[in-house]
Amino acid sequence: MDKRLTSSQLFVLMTLLPYGSAALFFIAPEAKQDAWITILIYSLAGIGMQLMYIFLYTRYPQDTVVTYMPKIYGKYLGTMISIIYVSYFLYIATRVYRDFLELISVFTFQHTPRLFFGLPLILVIIYAVYTGIENISYMAQMGFIILIVIVIITFTLIVSTKNAFRPINLFPILNQDIVSLLKGSWRLAFFPYGETVACTMIYPMVIDNNKVLKASVLSIVTLSLLLAFNAVIFISTLGTTFAVVSNFPLLESYRMINISDFLTRMDIIYILALLMSGFFKISILLYVSVLGASQVFRIKKRGILCIVMGAVVYFGSMEIAFNYPQHIKIGLEVALKYFHFPVQVIIPAITIIFYVIKNMILKKPI
Repeated sequence: MDKRLTSSQLFVLMTLLPYGSAALFFIAPEAKQDAWITILIYSLAGIGMQLMYIFLYTRYPQDTVVTYMPKIYGKYLGTMISIIYVSYFLYIATRVYRDFLELISVFTFQHTPRLFFGLPLILVIIYAVYTGIENISYMAQMGFIILIVIVIITFTLIVSTKNAFRPINLFPILNQDIVSLLKGSWRLAFFPYGETVACTMIYPMVIDNNKVLKASVLSIVTLSLLLAFNAVIFISTLGTTFAVVSNFPLLESYRMINISDFLTRMDIIYILALLMSGFFKISILLYVSVLGASQVFRIKKRGILCIVMGAVVYFGSMEIAFNYPQHIKIGLEVALKYFHFPVQVIIPAITIIFYVIKNMILKKPI
């Protein structure tokens, strides 16, 4: 596979991929004021999953997850598993696209048909995917810098707003015992950290493959710090009671910014930043879906795949749930257990075991 990306570009893509939609929600409501702690602790699970993915990648450095599965399991079973991965990436892209349609609809275009803002968004994403991962990564590097600047500026404004930032809301710390705390927040392992399984499709594109592990681990650490920082902001400003029931707690926090009645309604900056992050997440997921489908079915004309799979994301997002509460319920109760967990953990773990046993029987180096 052509080497197209630097390790720093991989780091940015892997950070923005899960952050794109994780920043929308209170991703550890069971932990309440200790959410930021559980986010940091579960980053270890994210790093553990990366070690599994990297183990398989180092054995097949020229292959993506959909091309080394047939080499490990054989043509038929391996191809079936590869199709599962392609379908999974496309499904997650569809879910995330629906997330951002809801965000735009609720806070920006309440009375506008979704066709008018949903169609231009998916067309831009399809074009970005068509131009290739290199262009997406170049834009992502600029987007990452913009995101960090926005986080710093908005935090400064929140702290400067009178009575907005109340660190007392973070106390008492570790009010629950650590076992109950971690047990209640188990979803964090799969959303957001496990979503980086999509990056197994772009590992072979990194120029210096010796830096893939470092870049992936650093991205998990950076992601955990960003999400923990977000949790501290909206818990300190809203309190846990309001933060838990809010659909978009960080957005509500930014709405509290008021500097001398001059700088107000800064939530538009947050929406723009999230739309940017969402654009990158959906683009990456759609790109790996297109790449995977082209490799599994040996389709050379990726332009057609971009259009077809982009259309699946667009129309699928309309049919994936009847309303937003159902969409969230499916994501938390169905997708996490029956989609994320098998694809992110079960299949890679079984694959590693099968690979080791197979090579031991054949007396090949592991």
